[in-house]
Amino acid sequence: MAKGNPTNAMTVRWMAVSGLLLVVGVSVGIWLGNQGLSWNNGPEDRAAQKFKEFIGIVSDDYVHPVAVDSLMEVTLNAVLGRLDPHSVYLPEDEAVQLEEELAGRYEGIGIEYRVVRDTVAVVASRGPARRAGLRPGDRLLGVDGISIVGWPTDSLVGALKGPATSSVDLEVWSPISNSRRIVQVKRAAIAVPSIRASRLDSGKVGYLQIMRFGEHTASEVRSALRQLREEKIGHLVLDLRGNGGGFLSAGVAVADEFLSDGKIIVWTQARGEGPVSTVAGAGGLWEQGKVVVLVDGETASAAEIVAAALQDNRRAQLVGQTTFGKGLVQDERVLRDGSRLRLTTAVYLTPKKRNIQRLNRNGESNDNGGIRPNRVVSMDSLNGPHWLASVRSMPSFDALTFAWAEQDRRRGITDVWVSDERLWDFLEAERLADKIDAMTEQELEWIRFALTLSQVRYQKGEQAWLQVRLSRDYAVDTALSLLL
Repeated sequence: MAKGNPTNAMTVRWMAVSGLLLVVGVSVGIWLGNQGLSWNNGPEDRAAQKFKEFIGIVSDDYVHPVAVDSLMEVTLNAVLGRLDPHSVYLPEDEAVQLEEELAGRYEGIGIEYRVVRDTVAVVASRGPARRAGLRPGDRLLGVDGISIVGWPTDSLVGALKGPATSSVDLEVWSPISNSRRIVQVKRAAIAVPSIRASRLDSGKVGYLQIMRFGEHTASEVRSALRQLREEKIGHLVLDLRGNGGGFLSAGVAVADEFLSDGKIIVWTQARGEGPVSTVAGAGGLWEQGKVVVLVDGETASAAEIVAAALQDNRRAQLVGQTTFGKGLVQDERVLRDGSRLRLTTAVYLTPKKRNIQRLNRNGESNDNGGIRPNRVVSMDSLNGPHWLASVRSMPSFDALTFAWAEQDRRRGITDVWVSDERLWDFLEAERLADKIDAMTEQELEWIRFALTLSQVRYQKGEQAWLQVRLSRDYAVDTALSLLL
């Protein structure tokens, strides 16, 4: 063969490949015969046989060892990705974590923490941890006699969680008393609320944020609505911003509390069937009270069902940004090894039969997807300038606000609004001081506000953080203008 002759080189390669295919074909035929399988079965059987053959060859003959489980996971999700953007395969550990989040409950000691210089610092405590005397600012140094300093997050979670009624011994250092002690905590089932509730405009308007639609969301919402009725509050801001969805049934149950008997909540349409309506029943807790719904680009799935049901039935106005646009319903199937298949089994339509699905099978965007609000509020008005997210992710942001919270808590200082001095400390720490001349006063105030929010959360907890956040929320201001 002449050097550099592509035709001859290709011929030799093809002969080699043909020989290999012949050997593989004979081998596969023998293997299939031994397994009692036949290529004459239906398309599902043939596909399963082909896939098993493919995995076997790659596992046995690839030049490097292959982790077959990982290869399977990638392959399964690649297959599902050809169907739609939302069908997905979940390994058992991810499925259990998601299940735990939607169940609104986990078993552990009941702390919120962050890592400060390789040490676990308690941000908030409740349930077992609070009863055992753990308080914000305490440091966890060891678990059951083993140092946890420098441990990665996954290992920390594994050490602190455990079956209810089991006990764990924690080595705790308190910066306030500068002392160490051993604290025994008896683990328990910890409820994780899916809602936040507050009051607006001097207590005249209720505020209810639903963060996800989990197993107990409907009962939590009912409890909050009953409380509002007992307090004779007749106006409500329902905040669905950032809510990525959850259980369809929970979304339907929440929408039912706002709609009168017979009103359509949602249409669902499965393969080969016509649309089927789900309607509200009588006796909803908020059928008469005024309501405005806040939405944004992360409002999705079950949250969109609630928003669309209230908008289409002229029950509420929507304020904010166009929603995510997820109009597909997934059913979860548990596989034998505990992993999960979340498969799209139906599409849902709004009461006016709008299809809000934004992404098609190819991942291309449909400009008509999502739910458009009645009143649009710019993103900068909602969350500050787009660059503020990068400011929050700077290393000094968390470190300084946590340190300020500890200092003020130790000194008994209750005014947490970040001073000019502390604002300057942050800017210097992140080498932003030389850019101040290029910043507007409003931009500097946004940074101060972000720092203040973080410090409030560390020093006074989530409820105080929520009150401060709502004090500068222009979407809330717009909602109030519509209600009052």
